Amino acid sequence: MKTERMLSILIYLLKRNIVPAEELAEVFEVSTRTIYRDMDALSSIGIPVISYLGKNGGFGLIDTYRLDKFTFSDEEKTFLLEGLALQNELFDRDQLAVLQRKLELLKGNQEEHHSAVTVFSSTLHREAIEKETKEKVNKILSVITEEARMRIYYVSQAGSPSSRIVQPFKLNFLNGSWYVEAFCEWREAVRSFKLTRIRKIEIIRGPFEAVYVKKQTYPAEQPAEKEEIALVFSKSELGKLYDFFTDDEIKVLEDERVKVVFQHRRDSNLLPFLLMFGRHVSILYPAWLEKKYKEEIGFIYKS
Repeated sequence: MKTERMLSILIYLLKRNIVPAEELAEVFEVSTRTIYRDMDALSSIGIPVISYLGKNGGFGLIDTYRLDKFTFSDEEKTFLLEGLALQNELFDRDQLAVLQRKLELLKGNQEEHHSAVTVFSSTLHREAIEKETKEKVNKILSVITEEARMRIYYVSQAGSPSSRIVQPFKLNFLNGSWYVEAFCEWREAVRSFKLTRIRKIEIIRGPFEAVYVKKQTYPAEQPAEKEEIALVFSKSELGKLYDFFTDDEIKVLEDERVKVVFQHRRDSNLLPFLLMFGRHVSILYPAWLEKKYKEEIGFIYKS
């Protein structure tokens, strides 16, 4: 409590020239004797506090003193507030809102900060799934903070269920979905788990021998081999195409169709993306992709 009060007094003095001891005592709800002791403590740790005597006396700091490591410009404060606002929308964590309000007070705002950037839906999932995912994010963040482990009940992309104990250390937001990186005791290796596929989380608290060391390094993943893909879309799909491709990759043809040429990882499944466009897409090359796409369409038709 004393440390927090002294830091608050220091910030107060940074914003004022001379502050009477009585004012500080009233603001921080302590006696003037306590304020004098706090000033002595600040001086003892190297803060250049000056005591001014007389009718208009009080305490202040040397004019040339700037606490660069603990103060921020208005631009920096606004930047931090924007970041906190986005974090709060992504994670729904009450403590972030409290921290945001503290920073607003430090900035001197009397009104609540309204972010110029907002995220109404941070993932590509339905609202119910997004709410469920945020709850998992908060739970996993608490496990990471505690350096605990957790038992997860996981369903793989292929539909295989498993139960495993993992030590999480990082959350990743990738392509509209949340993933957690964790050391899997079953596989004895670092694995990435998609949060929507984690069906249940049980926190395992208590002392244990850490199996993952945060400073540990892993060999860099080798870049996947890429292949050139050429597609043709109906002109009606042009707006949607800008969600996925750059101007250099898109070319509007004379017959009002749209040609797209881009590089794609060979180990990545492109079929779900192509199926989004239905009859509005055709494949120029490679031939193997066109064949697989037609087989997939045929399978869907038969089923």
